[in-house]
Amino acid sequence: MTDHDKIVRLRELRRRREDRALQEVIKGHGAERRAAAAAQDASTALRQHLRQTADAENAAFGSLVGRPVKVDSLRRLQGRFEAAAGKTEELRDRQKAADADKDHRTSELSAARRHHHARQMAVTKLERLTEMLNRRGARRRLALSELVEEDERGSPR
Repeated sequence: MTDHDKIVRLRELRRRREDRALQEVIKGHGAERRAAAAAQDASTALRQHLRQTADAENAAFGSLVGRPVKVDSLRRLQGRFEAAAGKTEELRDRQKAADADKDHRTSELSAARRHHHARQMAVTKLERLTEMLNRRGARRRLALSELVEEDERGSPR
């Protein structure tokens, strides 16, 4: 196997690595999009819950204004508000987790892009080397064919 053949083989191997790196970038894009959508959904759910909770609190307190209130009804309201506060905390935790996952996926995508870029550069270097060797080989073949033609014509030396 000549050096040229080895370089061509190495270029093909590096091209396969570059293709695999590109597949990782594509997978990373999908994962990042899904994580971003999950973070957006969590944020939307939290906003809706906060809006509904505020509306429920306003309605509950509005119905109490101007009339005597029993302790039992205050306890029921307190229980509803505590449950809503627990749900709010759960939704905030879910949003934080979704945001953290999105950040993680974004950093993974960035690393995959850097890896792919490095693989692209490696393939490009070998392609340039192959082109240079092909040009050099073409000049050598041309010179050799001219020598052969001269020998066949029997040109004196």
